[in-house]
Amino acid sequence: MNNILVTGSNGFIGKNLLKKLTFFNDINILEFNRNNTESFLEECISKCDFIFHIAGEVRPNSTEDEFKNSNILLTKLILEILKKQNKAIPILITSTIHAKLLKNEYGKTKRKSELLIEAYSKINNVNCYIFRLPHVFGEECKPNYNSVVSTWIYNSINNLEINVYDRNIEMHYVYVQDIVEEFLSILENKEVIEIYLEPKKIYQITLGEVVDFIDEFKSNILNEKYQIVNNELKRKLFQTYQDYHRKLDAK
Repeated sequence: MNNILVTGSNGFIGKNLLKKLTFFNDINILEFNRNNTESFLEECISKCDFIFHIAGEVRPNSTEDEFKNSNILLTKLILEILKKQNKAIPILITSTIHAKLLKNEYGKTKRKSELLIEAYSKINNVNCYIFRLPHVFGEECKPNYNSVVSTWIYNSINNLEINVYDRNIEMHYVYVQDIVEEFLSILENKEVIEIYLEPKKIYQITLGEVVDFIDEFKSNILNEKYQIVNNELKRKLFQTYQDYHRKLDAK
């Protein structure tokens, strides 16, 4: 039985990862979130064989201290506990493409967290995986938080206005389920690969195209014959739209 620790398990990516992990009969899941204590984290780390370090501050309006506490200090604490326990295990951490640009506190703090993991990997000769993610969309993402896609879908379903600053801005998106599948592949194979990784499936689209898709989804959500055949990104956006719509109906 493998003990897998997931930090940030009640967040957007964490929730999707947990759903998939529950299908593995040989995995015992350990969860760590904001409300848990340092002693609880020590207990989890003492038991675990692999860490998915998903926790982090992503909200653009967060303070410098909030970014530092979530994106640097928690990573540092995990590594200090591992050292204290004389333990070296693989860690997969989610980072961001902004760590390459260093234009804001989010990117700067994520870069510092990356360097901590990189040093840990080299010193202990253990495989670690730093996933630099672009914008992520999919099920379980909160509206009015850090994803314009989830906010626009929420607004569409609730008959609220969708505001687009510039329809021509090009964005790079990844679907959360695709990311999770890559995470699980690494967990199962534990290959020796490059420490810095980016998702295999990245979609490029303008904001205007996203809005047009969402408007089309709204018109067809109750049409059982509505199908999306040739556009993979559009199909995944529609699956996300359907998930939001189902949850609204369930209320």
